[in-house]
Amino acid sequence: MASDEPNAEIADLRQRLAEAEEALRAIYQGEVDALVVRGPDGPQVFTLRGAQEPYRILVEHMHEGALTVSDAGLILYCNHHFATLVGRPLEQIVGRPIAQFVARQDAQSLQGLLGSGAGGSIRRELALQARNGVIPTLAAASPMQVDGEATAILLIVTDLTAQKQSEKIAAAEQFARSILEQATDVVLVCRSSGSISNASWAAERLFGHQVVGQLAQHALPLQFGASDQGPSPEAIWKEILAGKRIRGLEAFIGRGGQPPQNFLVSAGPLHDDTSGERIGFILTLTDITERKRAEEHQTMLVAELNHRVKNILAVVQSVASQTVASSPSLDQFRTAFEGRVRAISLAHDILTQLRWSEVELEHIVGRSLAPYRGGDRVAWTGPPVRLAASSVVSLAMVLHELSTNAAKYGAFANGEGRVEIAWRRLDADRGELTWTERGGPPLAGEPKPGFGNKLISRVIAYDLQGSATMRFEPDGLRCRLTFRIPSTVNREAAEGPVALASGR
Repeated sequence: MASDEPNAEIADLRQRLAEAEEALRAIYQGEVDALVVRGPDGPQVFTLRGAQEPYRILVEHMHEGALTVSDAGLILYCNHHFATLVGRPLEQIVGRPIAQFVARQDAQSLQGLLGSGAGGSIRRELALQARNGVIPTLAAASPMQVDGEATAILLIVTDLTAQKQSEKIAAAEQFARSILEQATDVVLVCRSSGSISNASWAAERLFGHQVVGQLAQHALPLQFGASDQGPSPEAIWKEILAGKRIRGLEAFIGRGGQPPQNFLVSAGPLHDDTSGERIGFILTLTDITERKRAEEHQTMLVAELNHRVKNILAVVQSVASQTVASSPSLDQFRTAFEGRVRAISLAHDILTQLRWSEVELEHIVGRSLAPYRGGDRVAWTGPPVRLAASSVVSLAMVLHELSTNAAKYGAFANGEGRVEIAWRRLDADRGELTWTERGGPPLAGEPKPGFGNKLISRVIAYDLQGSATMRFEPDGLRCRLTFRIPSTVNREAAEGPVALASGR
């Protein structure tokens, strides 16, 4: 008898195991309306119809919000996850309209979801109104039977906050990346340690290689000036790494054998939107090299202008003094002095128009003799020759003195006289200009040299480093001037074509 009891017990266990396996098979194949969830303790069976408590146990184990809504929009049941989602206790949810827990802007979406969910499954994004704000969710609606009679809607809502945040972060990163790609300034996004996490295209162009991953203080060999003029580079980098704001600090990067590049450096901390914690800093370098060069050029121009103004005032003062000494009357002084000042003004007009650069000799001759070009009274010829700006005033004054003398005593003193001007290069660095008058009134003896002749000789000798020879022949004045042409000016024009102009 004792041996029969274990056998009977084994047979009973075998029978129960067979029935359990059959039940599981029926559940797996859909013959029984239940759900099997495999867990660490083996399979667990949840009955979905005809057993209220197993259904609720299943719903409470879900990680999504679940609720049953009547065809009138009232909440018949919800799980604790939904209650946690909207931040209210269950007793304040069950029995109330679902619309109270949906954001106002999604009211029409809710109506469409419930209307479509009564006839079949549908999914739609829906914003829930919680105590602490709006929560984005994905709501899935499908019809269900309650007690086999009334039709209701089962809503499953999945919190999309993390997903939306990820999408927002991805969009922000894409937006920031687009800004960095389009930025013309050097922009570096750095971590708190100082390592570069993102860099603009301008940064790669500046350095010629990738700087991401390097320490900013090593990738940027910035120099902020001498230590006695402000904080040392180490102190400035320490402030940047500590998250202090820096705006418009001038710095430069020196490269061996090349002019330095100047920048305005700005830096500011970078904080996490959620926690507010400082996670790094942004460094911006604005290239001001051209601006610095322009400032230096402007300073040089101001100094040059001051020098030129002093020089021209000295010239005017000297001309006035010498003109007074050589003028027998006040009227003659005024006429002579005004003419000489106009010659100086003419030269400065030419230089201003050409921005104090090189000037063609023909241009100076044409402007100086413009008042006498009526009829066929003036002609000139010569190869292209460009003079330095420093020679223009002197040559214009010489041409004025020659023209004035011709108007008083020479070829311009009657209606028949003519002046011919020719110039040529003597060598690479020296030129010659000849002034020939014909057809003027006959000279009565050798004229006495006046201040005009002295001025021509002095200007040619001291300002143009040349010489002046003047001969008063019976047919008119013959003047030969030699002058220096700087070797850096128009050496290639020495064999150029001949230019010809006249008063016609």
